Amino acid sequence: MDDEEIIRLFQLRNEQALAETAKKHGTVCRMTAGKILSSEQDIEECVNDALMQAWKNIPPDRPSNLAAFLVTITRNIALNRWKHQQRFKRGGGQITLVLDELSDCIHSSENVEETIDKRLLVQSMEAFLDSLSYDARTIFVQRYIAMLSVSEIAERYQLSESKVKVTLMRVRQKLRKYLKQEGWL
Repeated sequence: MDDEEIIRLFQLRNEQALAETAKKHGTVCRMTAGKILSSEQDIEECVNDALMQAWKNIPPDRPSNLAAFLVTITRNIALNRWKHQQRFKRGGGQITLVLDELSDCIHSSENVEETIDKRLLVQSMEAFLDSLSYDARTIFVQRYIAMLSVSEIAERYQLSESKVKVTLMRVRQKLRKYLKQEGWL
């Protein structure tokens, strides 16, 4: 089943969308979470949470690239889980835990503004990525969204590591300039 059909199932609120998404994109989501988390149980929970997040967000969102959308969600969930685990390993976390529990009850206007800012930044990033060549965009996404190492990207696309590093450096420079022009920096 292609991504358009899967998105249509999400929009129709058909639970088959979750099964089809897991079948088609589950492996890349597990790989993404596995780059951050070491426990197989945490990885599976992360992927399941990502599927549920997709269920909540489609609609109203309609991602143009379902795989990138899912990998981004998975990565963010995995990073949050990792930060949470690190916090408890250092012996703390009770205050943060209490505040997190209360955040479901207490909504502030800053959250709305932050949400709007994040969506506007995402739109800017999408426009920037659309302006890149296919190769530069692919390398950038593989590094910063899928979190592949430079050597993994080089191997996957049959490039030299130096070519990947130079491409990433140039794209970061372009991104910095673009974000300054857009008023984000």
